Amino acid sequence: MKGGEEELGRVAGAVVVGYAKILQELHSQADKRPELADTIELHRELLEVQARAQVSPCRAALSGEEATERLQQGSPLLPLESLALDGQTLAGLCDQIGSIVAESRPELAEGLGRIRAWLDEKREQIEALAAEYLREGRVREGEGAGLDANLLAFIFNNALRPLLRAQAQALALSVDDSMWYRGRCPICGGEPDLAALERGSGRRRLLCSRCDSEWTFHRVGCPFCGNDDPLQLAYYPSDDQVYRLSVCERCRRYLKTIDLRQVAGERLLPAERVLTVAMDMAALDAGYGEG
Repeated sequence: MKGGEEELGRVAGAVVVGYAKILQELHSQADKRPELADTIELHRELLEVQARAQVSPCRAALSGEEATERLQQGSPLLPLESLALDGQTLAGLCDQIGSIVAESRPELAEGLGRIRAWLDEKREQIEALAAEYLREGRVREGEGAGLDANLLAFIFNNALRPLLRAQAQALALSVDDSMWYRGRCPICGGEPDLAALERGSGRRRLLCSRCDSEWTFHRVGCPFCGNDDPLQLAYYPSDDQVYRLSVCERCRRYLKTIDLRQVAGERLLPAERVLTVAMDMAALDAGYGEG
């Protein structure tokens, strides 16, 4: 099987869809989904910036024995402390992403301007700030400075994605789904932000919100808190049964899901993440946290 960014690689259970395929899919959907034209264009611009990013060389793949040991211990294959974060590249990506979003969403321009100015002041510390985001999913110092926490997380998540995707592609060969079945990514430890029910088997596959890896998880259960009590779990299907919004009443998190048994043709989960933004808005309006 060929490797590289242009391929859709599946090995043992790991999947990382290439940027070119995601961009092509979003382009093809733009005319079909005019109500999402602005959202699709925004994410296309972000993906194009990420695809052009010059990231550090990928770490060497783990030996089979090393990978097996980490997966059995419940440890992701990529220790965050081993990431070679390039501060200059990261700072440039943060600024570009902030600029793109501000131009597309004028109502967010003021908040984004404050974040970009703060990050410029913290340029020498940006690697440490990025490491904190990867560990905790937030940047406490930025929040303490009065910055919008969600916007700051969005910028770091998108700026770090090219590096994490490259690492995920290098480590995909080492992933064995049968040794994982956990709610966090087996490669980078990130949380999922989308799921798919596979054709035929109906198995549930999760998409990492950070590195775009995909892996298999239990069909029933909350990947965020581990709750498997059916009385505290629910889902709300779309009228055509293609999509469902799964919610957990214990942790008040949600997960968007596409049922691939209900559709014809290939669906790319990183593209579906963008095409289902209305589900995010519905979940947030209903009081469920981001997932």
